[in-house]
Amino acid sequence: MTMTAARLSSIVAVLLSSSSTFGFQPPSRRSAPVLTPNLSLRAEAAAAGDENNDHADDDCDASFLSRRRLLGRALSSAAAPLLVSAVMPPAASAKVVGIPSTDISNPPSSPFPPEREALLRAIAEKSPNDVVSAAVDALVPLSPLRGDVDEEGRYASALDGEWRLLWYSTSGFSPLLKLPSPFRPDSYQYFGSIAEKEVGEGRVAQGLVGGVLSTLGSQTELWLSSGAVARKERPSTLEIYPPFLFQLGRLPGSNSPKRTIVEEDSDAEFRKVNARTEEAQLAPKNEYEQLYLEDAGRGSLRVSVVSKGDPVIVGEVFVHQKL
Repeated sequence: MTMTAARLSSIVAVLLSSSSTFGFQPPSRRSAPVLTPNLSLRAEAAAAGDENNDHADDDCDASFLSRRRLLGRALSSAAAPLLVSAVMPPAASAKVVGIPSTDISNPPSSPFPPEREALLRAIAEKSPNDVVSAAVDALVPLSPLRGDVDEEGRYASALDGEWRLLWYSTSGFSPLLKLPSPFRPDSYQYFGSIAEKEVGEGRVAQGLVGGVLSTLGSQTELWLSSGAVARKERPSTLEIYPPFLFQLGRLPGSNSPKRTIVEEDSDAEFRKVNARTEEAQLAPKNEYEQLYLEDAGRGSLRVSVVSKGDPVIVGEVFVHQKL
């Protein structure tokens, strides 16, 4: 399905304005708490009395629903265009968007390098961009999987799972992440078995949850998925392939069908939907390289970069942590 950026914006606006659910707290995705060095955004919301609203919609009266819808419409007029704001050059504004965990489910036999602790501390303290960037640069050469005898198998095993975004260098890939808390959604990536269950075999996915998207329901998630194949000669790099799917769904494990908003069978068409220039539409396929990757289970860190492809996002660096 081919769709213009304006049409995509209007569809998202309709989805937002028709929602009867209002609430900006990120939903509770897991039953077990994650230990963090500071209060997470979710814990802060709980302290402020904003938790346990997942079922509020079923009990609210008509007047409250009306107020929710009105506020949802107001938010949609501002939030929906952000999904297609790539028509304008994005501001280079690195930002901490998640608080790292100190919990490791499978710690290595040797201690982690001090550079890892320095990066965690810089992110937890929401240090300036140059401080976090320097910590990333210091950690990348120490990637524990580089040169492993079974690199291909180790990278696939280490990537498998759900990862939460902690920090990004620029925001061209998702303008919604420019929003301030509590409007900014949380960003997740899915690889391996969890991605296969949600979006199909041989695919990877990114999900946005909470923040302004909670106007669509506390369990709602926006899904963007694509094909992905590790390069034989360099398994740290994933080559990204169509079809590209942009869908409205629910949290992983819900077994609910996803509503497809955009489906494109080529890089050029998908970039056209995202209002890229003709030059960008003709650029090669995206490649996504893991610069630093731990295989320590829950709590593992990963540093990655878009190394090739769409010029709007090439060079963007991300720090994720496995859940």
